[in-house]
Amino acid sequence: MKRNVFGALMTLIVAATIAAPVVHAQSQISLTANIPFAFSVDGKALPAGDYEVRDVGLRATLIETKDGSDHALGVYSYAGPSKPGESKLVFHRVGDRYFLAEIWSNSRGQGLSVPESKMEKEMTASNRANGGGGAETVIVALR
Repeated sequence: MKRNVFGALMTLIVAATIAAPVVHAQSQISLTANIPFAFSVDGKALPAGDYEVRDVGLRATLIETKDGSDHALGVYSYAGPSKPGESKLVFHRVGDRYFLAEIWSNSRGQGLSVPESKMEKEMTASNRANGGGGAETVIVALR
C-alpha cells in the first residue's frame, strides 16, 4: 500500500515538474523563422522548415517546428545585449552541415550563445586540416 502511494506521489511530482515549464512557455512571446536547411542544435538534428523560438526561462530557449513534431530545448550562455530590431538565428556552416550558434532576440534583450557540439568541432578541425577554412556564418531572421 505504501509503495503504491509513494509511486503515485512520485508520478504526480514528475508530471507537475514537466507541466510547469510547458505552461510557462506557452505564455511567453514566440518568434518565428523559416529555416531553409536542416541543422543541428545541441547534437540534435532538425529538419528544414518553419520554426517557433520561445523563451522558457532566463537563458532557456525552446526551438520547435510549427507542427510540434521536432524540437530542441536548451539553456545557453549569455552572448551580449541585442540591438534594436536584431532578432535572428546565427548558424555555422561547415561543409554541407549547419549548426545553430547564436540566438538573438529583442523580446529577451540579449543574445544567447549555443555551445559547439562535438560533431561541429570535429568537422571544423577536419575541414581546416584538409586546407579548408573555418565555419561560414549564415543568418536567418526571426519575426
